[in-house]
Amino acid sequence: MSVRIAIVDDNIFLQKAVAEKLSFFEDLTLKFTANDGLDLQQKLEKNKNIDMILMDIEMPLCDGIEATRVIKSKYPQIKIIML
Repeated sequence: MSVRIAIVDDNIFLQKAVAEKLSFFEDLTLKFTANDGLDLQQKLEKNKNIDMILMDIEMPLCDGIEATRVIKSKYPQIKIIML
């Protein structure tokens, strides 16, 4: 079974670098990337089939701490790893 992952970071270069590293693992599937916590929330409304989020802490609009609070209250099954 593949682990479905989302990457949340305001640094596009870092998003791409992490995505590239994840691509080497057959059992990991990158579903989408988001630029901040608000972007993540909007994307999760459309696609809730995520197992894990790789989350940056410092981002504009909605940082990783606040986004984690919101996501865990709405989707407690999603695991979050802070970067």
